[in-house]
Amino acid sequence: MKFFSSFFFSIGRQILFLLFLLFILFSAFTVFNQKTLSSFSKNYSYQTSLIESIQLLKNDFSLCDSLFGSYMKTGNRVDLSKFNETVFDSFSLVSDLEEKLSADDDIYLLKSVETAFHFYFNECCAASFLFNSRQNLGDFSYLERFRYSQSVLGYLLMYCDNLIESVIETNAVVNGKIRKREKFINAANCFFVFMLLSSYFSFMAYVHRKLSVPLGQMVKVSKAVREGDFSQRIPEYKTSNSVGLLIHAFNKMTSDIKKMMDSLTEKVKTEEKLLEEKRKNLEYQELLSQARFLALQAQTNPHFLFNTLNSISRTITLGKTEQSLEMIDSLSCLMRYCLSESELPVSLGEELVVVREYIRIQQLRFGERIRYEEKLDERLNSLVLLPKFTLQPFIENAVIHGLEPREGGGKIVVSSKIRGGRALIRIFDNGEGIDREYLSKILSGEAASKRIGLRNTKKRLEFQEKPSEGVFDVISRKGKWTMIVISLKIREN
Repeated sequence: MKFFSSFFFSIGRQILFLLFLLFILFSAFTVFNQKTLSSFSKNYSYQTSLIESIQLLKNDFSLCDSLFGSYMKTGNRVDLSKFNETVFDSFSLVSDLEEKLSADDDIYLLKSVETAFHFYFNECCAASFLFNSRQNLGDFSYLERFRYSQSVLGYLLMYCDNLIESVIETNAVVNGKIRKREKFINAANCFFVFMLLSSYFSFMAYVHRKLSVPLGQMVKVSKAVREGDFSQRIPEYKTSNSVGLLIHAFNKMTSDIKKMMDSLTEKVKTEEKLLEEKRKNLEYQELLSQARFLALQAQTNPHFLFNTLNSISRTITLGKTEQSLEMIDSLSCLMRYCLSESELPVSLGEELVVVREYIRIQQLRFGERIRYEEKLDERLNSLVLLPKFTLQPFIENAVIHGLEPREGGGKIVVSSKIRGGRALIRIFDNGEGIDREYLSKILSGEAASKRIGLRNTKKRLEFQEKPSEGVFDVISRKGKWTMIVISLKIREN
């Protein structure tokens, strides 16, 4: 039951199963045709071999008559020797034909040929004996036996012709059966082709309905969400599969973000009033920091989701169906992570799980161009807290702005260790790097940048870590590498 439940949940497994069925149908069609052609070819070769053997036997009989006649005229022993060799070859051909023939009429005619040939050979031997033992040149008694052997040869040739006709008639019956079978095979081939085409178009319709349409709607809505319109929703399917779960999670996330943004708007208005009344109130400062943190968190999730869905959309456009299915499964795992409380901090280990799923999505897209390595102090995975989606934006920047522009891609290394009683986390990539002056402007907010996660995440880290001095730093060399350095407190428990 668990297997069937998992099968009907995963669109990817269903599509792979349909591909397997198509493969089975095509393989059966190929094997069936191959065996049929082999059978036809074998039967044709058998018929041709029989007729050729009988014709060769007939030619040997004629050669025997020619050689023996020459010997009777000239007495040349060479002709007699060739005659004997040809006789032995003829008997050998008769033995081969006995093994090949299967019809009773054909076997009976072959027996008649064999008997007549034995009689012919005996008459030739008698004629040869009389020819060699004659007392004077005027003794022509051998001629009677020679003429009789020639009349027997005439019967032999006639029997051979009859045998050829009989074999042809037998083959005609077999060929008739083969033609009937050929009609059946043609009908079967048409059925197979129809089944393959029907299965192919059904498969394409299934993929379009179950995968392409929902993902297309998701990409369209995600673009609207990216522009700040959180009222958009994707039509949900009643089926409880992986795509349905993904759509439900997406709709819930946009709904939660909209509620959060509405709540934050109200909070900001309230906090503005409190700021005017109690600028030095510490409680107000804490609320304001929390509100800003949530606002930054709300920016990160839609941005990450849009880029990921965009990657899946481009993968489907390129026809890489299996890769897109794996990317969807990874995105489903990430969506579960998004649905939990966003304002609460998470452990370093939980953040690394998200990073690995995101790297998996990008490696499915870019292949060996994206290489990933971890050098971690495993103790820190549970002893360090940080805001949700802290590491992923840096990994995303490394992939999109650092490694993707390079033809050969590059490598990302995530490391963690303890230094000076704090956790030191580094994210390194050997990509395009960032110009120092431009980097300084990005971090200070003087320059707009597509690297939305950089300044956003820096602020979120500073809200959590107080005092925030030395919590976050970016080191980069234009055209060579970039390294993000994060310093965080270590929990005792």
